[in-house]
Amino acid sequence: MQNRLILPCLTGKFGTWRYFNVIMKVKDVVNEDTGVKSVPESKKIYTSKNLNEILQRLEDPKRIEPLKKYLLMQKDRYFNSLTVAITDGDPQWHPIAIQQDEKFSEDNIEYLNLKYGILELTGKEDLFILDGQHRLLGLREAMKDSPKIGEEEVSVMLVIHEDTNEGKKKLRRIFVALNRNSKPVSEGENIVLEEDDVSAIIARQLVESYKPFQKNSVIAFNKNLNLKQGAKDLHKFTSLLALYNINEVIFDNERFYDKKIQGKFVRIRPSDELIKAAYKDAEDFWNMYFDTFPKAKAFINKPLDYEGYKLDDGGLFYLRPIGQELVALYYEYLRLENNLKFFKPSLKKVEERLDSDFWKYILFNPHTGKILMNKGIALSYLQYNLGLAIPANKLSVLRSNYKKNSGELELNLPKPKYI
Repeated sequence: MQNRLILPCLTGKFGTWRYFNVIMKVKDVVNEDTGVKSVPESKKIYTSKNLNEILQRLEDPKRIEPLKKYLLMQKDRYFNSLTVAITDGDPQWHPIAIQQDEKFSEDNIEYLNLKYGILELTGKEDLFILDGQHRLLGLREAMKDSPKIGEEEVSVMLVIHEDTNEGKKKLRRIFVALNRNSKPVSEGENIVLEEDDVSAIIARQLVESYKPFQKNSVIAFNKNLNLKQGAKDLHKFTSLLALYNINEVIFDNERFYDKKIQGKFVRIRPSDELIKAAYKDAEDFWNMYFDTFPKAKAFINKPLDYEGYKLDDGGLFYLRPIGQELVALYYEYLRLENNLKFFKPSLKKVEERLDSDFWKYILFNPHTGKILMNKGIALSYLQYNLGLAIPANKLSVLRSNYKKNSGELELNLPKPKYI
């Protein structure tokens, strides 16, 4: 068989994973048809086009070029093992018997005979990277410039993947764990891949299943919270990280997680029933949000037609991630007060433009034209202006920040506007 590979191999088991540590030639690793794919190319962790596109965007070209140069220019080049999942095809393990030797006991020989062997691949297997994505892409690019690198050998750790829903969950866990413990994974990457964090799971489900977010690719899959300036994110409604942060606000995490370490929840995936309930909570919030702000609904339905809602001096406050998080904080405050009926009529009163006098020095700095990012201050300000009780210490902090942001130490906080 033309694509058949015979690979020298050690095998073992760690946790629930059976692994095979093989030696592969670079040309076999990067083979276009039978080699190792990136996660989005394989579509084995996610079948969704949207989420695989996110993972594709998270590949950083700035990291690939230096790796390519290293491979082409460094005589003493070396890579750590690539960790690769394997599914489909018909991989065969052929143990190699070790002859009796007086230096080793029968127990030693028996153990070694279970660990040494040959892994045979037919060429029909699906191989995709779990750790070493940028190294893989660097190898590909280096091979284009110098095919002789294809004869070099690299260590590859193969783990057996079961192509089931549970198998995909296991893969996402190992993907996050491996990458988190090497180069820090960005918050955006964690949300795409995390399988134990309810807020991340629901953020992805909203992208995939909540109808308003399925239109016009309105969610920005950035590595951080903010939308990018200029044309790139002009037609984006919010970011994936903002969806996550809003979930963190409106969810009661004590429902999902039993344990804390140093004040932080130990996030272990709860039951499917609790996850469904969390999705319903998120859906209820966004339904009320769009009912309260019809211009937001108009924007996501036709972002090209309504880009002016975002363009002019910051646009509408609720079309910015910081404004959406503020709305979520206000929603949760009212929910805990059993007063959600006040949500829509109260927010209908509030000035919506960021460049208005109302939001000056709270969400918008008119001197610099930049958005201010203190959600806690903005919530206190909203409560203050709507006649809702806030503690004296928070009112004092609000007054102090208002003066500080204005640059005028004699400027006093205006009287409440909507009472």
